[in-house]
Amino acid sequence: MTEPLVSIGIPTFNRADTLRRAALSALAQTHSEVEVLISDNASTDATALVAEELCAQDARVRYMRADVNRGPTANFNLLFAEVRGEYAMMLSDDDWLKPNYVERCLQTLRSRPDHSVVCGIAQYVSGDEVAHTGVSMQLEQSSPRERIVDYLHHVDENGLFYGLMPTPVLRRAAPLQNALGNDWLLVAAVLVQGKAATIHDTAILREIGGTSSEMSKLVSTLELPRWQRRVPYLTIAREVFAEIASRNDAFAELGATARARLAVEAAGAALNWRGDAMYLIKPALEDRAGGRVLWRLYRSVARGAGAAQSGKDT
Repeated sequence: MTEPLVSIGIPTFNRADTLRRAALSALAQTHSEVEVLISDNASTDATALVAEELCAQDARVRYMRADVNRGPTANFNLLFAEVRGEYAMMLSDDDWLKPNYVERCLQTLRSRPDHSVVCGIAQYVSGDEVAHTGVSMQLEQSSPRERIVDYLHHVDENGLFYGLMPTPVLRRAAPLQNALGNDWLLVAAVLVQGKAATIHDTAILREIGGTSSEMSKLVSTLELPRWQRRVPYLTIAREVFAEIASRNDAFAELGATARARLAVEAAGAALNWRGDAMYLIKPALEDRAGGRVLWRLYRSVARGAGAAQSGKDT
């Protein structure tokens, strides 16, 4: 029996030093029927050279390069459109996979036809040691509403965004919106189509101190209005409501009444008032002498008081 083709998309920009590791980990999978798509957002470093060498070494690699930097959202959406496999997943250009990652995720996904996405646990590496493991999200509720609300209430590092899913599920959830929390929006649209699981006998590896998710950097990278840095969770809640209520057709199967109810509940689950309060107070603290120290102290105290709902303040 022929094994299904799995597409692994790697969006990249100016990370030649880690791109090779990510791509080689994808090519070294025990499930050998893979294609590796590298989408280069007009990098100015040695990314093109690395990608061309990978293409020459292995026919399973496809390299696409933009003439101009279109931003990360467009880069992801290009990969969503270009994958050819029966199943697909995305891989950050500074992460890498255990050799059995695709095999185990695929086995689990095929044995659970009511699931729309499966991911391996994240392991955060410092040197040669695993410093800590990531969040294990298990969203096994029969109700799409319960799955999505639970997800948005507890989402942290969002490993599900990099999980394996049937390509039709990904395409139905797409496109990725150019908005804060766009990965949350896409996963919510995947979850309306089925359950989700994190498995622990394989892993995606990440370096501690890798890609930053600071709100100010995200807002700048996505070229969004600057005010969104101060109320990021209110902004995300607004996007969640719009995505579910009208923008994404993946939610249409719920029916108008259930869809509207879910939009309200999901937006509420994405809200984090204490987290937004932290971002509102940050400029006032940093403007004072020793403000950065005060800001770090405030964050520490606020976390202890429950301000960081499942890590949403990072």
